[in-house]
Amino acid sequence: MDTLECLMSRRSIRKFLDIPVEFEKVGNIIDAGRMAPSAGNLQDTKFVLVTDSGARQELGKACVEQYWVGSAPVIIVICSDVTRTKRFYGEVGEKFSTQNAAACVENMLLAAHAQGLASCWVGAFEDEMVRRTLGVPDHILIQAIVPFGYPDEKVPVPQRLTMDQCVFLGSYGNRIKDLASYMEWYGEHITKAVKKGQELVKEFARRIQQ
Repeated sequence: MDTLECLMSRRSIRKFLDIPVEFEKVGNIIDAGRMAPSAGNLQDTKFVLVTDSGARQELGKACVEQYWVGSAPVIIVICSDVTRTKRFYGEVGEKFSTQNAAACVENMLLAAHAQGLASCWVGAFEDEMVRRTLGVPDHILIQAIVPFGYPDEKVPVPQRLTMDQCVFLGSYGNRIKDLASYMEWYGEHITKAVKKGQELVKEFARRIQQ
């Protein structure tokens, strides 16, 4: 599937088949997270791969008793070494670390879906319980827990806000009253700009040849 199809068709799945996930697919998921952008290219996001049944059950319990998490054959816990970002950016570095981790998680969700796997981004968990289960040091920030596996359910398309409900033009709160008309104008504007650019390139090439 292409990128836009992958984005539009991905769903959060909470029921998984009792089927192992091929390690190649797991590697692709981690690679997708590894390749996400990060502030200053500091690459402060770390990944804890969990496949042990006991540890998975403990993580399900740690996720405020969302035991379905532990039913997934693979769980990846996404963490941030905030000392790296704080060293370069000060206290605001922690916000950058959270943004970096979020980019990693979204990449991983899409990589899973593209390979026929399911996943769900879990942000509700008892921090200290996760730390004890996985031996996460105190200076490391636990950002997300993501179970992966083959789906055992189909969920309906969730309701989303329309573009005119969440897009502002130029300033916050300035809604686009007629989005269709605006996009039509924008399309014409871009077409004219592209045409003018092509003409400038041709003129530049002509001058060089002379």
